Amino acid sequence: MESLILLRHAKAVRPHEAAHDRARDLTGRGRREAREAGEAIAALDLRPGVAIVSPAQRTRETWEIARAALPWTPRTIETDALYDASAETIWREAVEAAHDENASGVIVVGHNPGLHDLAALLVRQSDDRSRAAQSLVEHLPTSGFAAFALTGETLGGAGPRLRGWGRLADE
Repeated sequence: MESLILLRHAKAVRPHEAAHDRARDLTGRGRREAREAGEAIAALDLRPGVAIVSPAQRTRETWEIARAALPWTPRTIETDALYDASAETIWREAVEAAHDENASGVIVVGHNPGLHDLAALLVRQSDDRSRAAQSLVEHLPTSGFAAFALTGETLGGAGPRLRGWGRLADE
C-alpha cells in the first residue's frame, strides 16, 4: 500500500435524533463539508483504488458525497470492522483491502477515536513538525482527513509522509 487517506465522517445529527447510532444521518453542514473534503482529496496527487467504509449511515453518506467530487472512481467496500475500530484494526483492514483489490492506495471512511489515533500514530512516525501535523496529533474533526504516502506495510514500519490534510481547525 503506497498511500492511505483517513477521512472522518462528516457532521451528523445528534444521537437522540436517530433511532440508533448507526442510523445517524448527516446534517446540512455535514453534507457541505463532505463535498469540500471530496474536493480537497481530489486535488491531491494520490489516487487510491479502493475505499473501505464503515456501514454507519453517516459514513456511507459522507463517502457518497465525497466520492462524487473525485475525478476517479475507487471501488467501495463496506466493512463492519471499521465501526468503533481501533487504530490497529483500521490499519489491518486497509492493508487487507489493498492486497485483496491489488490497489496501491486506500481511503478509509470511519470514526473517531480510531481514525484520529491512527492519524496521530502515523504523524508521530513521520517526525513531521508542521502546524498541520501537530493539529492532527491533537484532533481529527468531522470531515477532517489526513493523506499519507507510505513505504512499508507494517504499522510500526509504514514510513509515513503526510501528503495532504483537510479541515483541521476546531469544530
